[in-house]
Amino acid sequence: MCRACRYSKCLEVGMNPMGVLAKPSPSPSKPSPDPSETIQPFPSSPTQTTRAALLTITLPSSFNDCMPLLSKMRSNYQKLCDARIVIHREEGQSLFEEKAPRALNYQEAVSQSMKDVRLTSDWISWCFDDFVKLPIEEKNNLFRNFYIYYYMMEGAFASHLANKIYAVVLPSGDYLDMTQMETFYESIEVKQPLDKEQIENLFKPSIDYHRKALILPMIAEELDIYEFFALTTLLLWNTTLETITEETIKTGKRVKDQVMKEIGFYLKNVKKVKDPVVRVATIVNMLPDVYKVTTRIQDNLEMTQVFNIYTADRQFHDLITGNFI
Repeated sequence: MCRACRYSKCLEVGMNPMGVLAKPSPSPSKPSPDPSETIQPFPSSPTQTTRAALLTITLPSSFNDCMPLLSKMRSNYQKLCDARIVIHREEGQSLFEEKAPRALNYQEAVSQSMKDVRLTSDWISWCFDDFVKLPIEEKNNLFRNFYIYYYMMEGAFASHLANKIYAVVLPSGDYLDMTQMETFYESIEVKQPLDKEQIENLFKPSIDYHRKALILPMIAEELDIYEFFALTTLLLWNTTLETITEETIKTGKRVKDQVMKEIGFYLKNVKKVKDPVVRVATIVNMLPDVYKVTTRIQDNLEMTQVFNIYTADRQFHDLITGNFI
């Protein structure tokens, strides 16, 4: 049995894909990073090719010491992406065969999204030692509040990288086609008070808002992977939650301070931004829109339930409301 098949079999019987360690490489003591070190240049125009480069930015190894958290998130995100290839592969598809992205329908999108909850929670645990040390109830509170917002933000970020302004790209690489929503709703099995066209019109304003508030700004600002990780950290460690303890709040503030220091270093020494403070403010200002987009979809879902306009699948309802733990 080849290594790929063995890996696939292990996943099928419950192996944690995030537990696969990369082969360690010798790491002698490193001097402080020299800002003059050669770094992969940032493109001046956002073409399809250069957008992909925003995900694969290469840093000198010496910079990792000044960006330990962001570097750890980057290496573990690659593990997450590799695990997703296996988890979301279609029946009969080879692990070595590149999957062609396709538009999903409702049932397929919900199924894929629920599969990714566990993978994302594993990724978070591998990135944040402080998160792992929290009591289980604290971890659940943070992750429940975090996941759906992160899900919306990562979908917009993936759409930005793929330059798909009228699609929401899912973790599998497949997507929701905003221009063909009748295809998306064609697989709804629960009998609905409204027909598919009426359902599409019901949710279309929220879908358009997702594009205008998240996808287009990310494209305009050319948000890159490390900036995305900084936003992810701020989303996870929401210190305004009433359900977490004072100790967790202190931990969250410390982690957020660390990531802000690291992203500042990155913007100044790697991205060579003239005014890092302004850039930080620009990307952090995307977070309120992440909350607004998500809350709008949640409110729409609750409204349709209350007035019996649309009956959501239980998995879809749990995904949107965070009832998946």
